Amino acid sequence: MGLAPLALVLWLTQSAAPGTAAPARAGAAASAATPAARPKPPEGLSWEDADRISETVARLERRLKAGKPASREPISVSERQVNSYVTLALASRIPPALSGLSFRFEPGALEASGLLDLDAVRAKVPQGGASSLAALLSGTVPVALKGRFSGTDGQGRVEVDEAVVGGIHLPAALVAQLVAQATRTAKDPAGFDLLAPFPLPWTARSVRLEAGRAVVEFAQPPGR
Repeated sequence: MGLAPLALVLWLTQSAAPGTAAPARAGAAASAATPAARPKPPEGLSWEDADRISETVARLERRLKAGKPASREPISVSERQVNSYVTLALASRIPPALSGLSFRFEPGALEASGLLDLDAVRAKVPQGGASSLAALLSGTVPVALKGRFSGTDGQGRVEVDEAVVGGIHLPAALVAQLVAQATRTAKDPAGFDLLAPFPLPWTARSVRLEAGRAVVEFAQPPGR
C-alpha cells in the first residue's frame, strides 16, 4: 500500500463524500464495459476480484440508504480482492504521488509496499523532518511499511513498526508527514493522518486481519 496500509484503502473509499458511492459506481460501470475496454490487470490481480468488492460496497450502501444494517453477517475480503480493488477500481482516486500499492495481511498485522514520487511532494513538505529526506532522495522510490492495525468500536488505528523509504529506515512520525503530504486533496487539504484513529465506513464496528484476509463486522439493530 505504498506508505499507508489498510487504513488508506478505507480513507480512499470513504473520502468520496457521504454515501461513498463513487467506488461502487465506478465498479458497476466497469462491469458493464466489454472486457476489451478494460486495461489488462497486473499479474496476480483481476477485474473479477475488483468487481466483487465494488458490488459489495454498492450493496452495503443500498441497505444503509434503505434504513437497514449494512450487513447482518460479517464480510470477508481477501488480499487479492483488496489489491485488485485498489489498483483497478480506485485507480483514478489514488493520489498521483503513490503507485504500485500492494497489501499483505497477517493476524493483527499488515505489510504494505509501493512507490512514492518524492519530486511530486517535495514542494509540499514543510521545512525540517521529511524535507531533509526529500533533499537526499529524488524521483520515484520504493517504500515499505510494516505495522499493526486494529479496528474496534467503529474506529480504526494503525501502529507503524517499521517504515523504509528509498532504502532508508524512518521513524513513524516522519512517515506520517510524508503520507499526509502525498494524500492531500482539495476536499481533504490535510491529507490522511496515518497515526490518528479514524471512523470505519459503512457503520462497520470492527475489522479483523487474518492471514490473507480481512473480516469486517457491522453495527446491528438493538436486540439482535
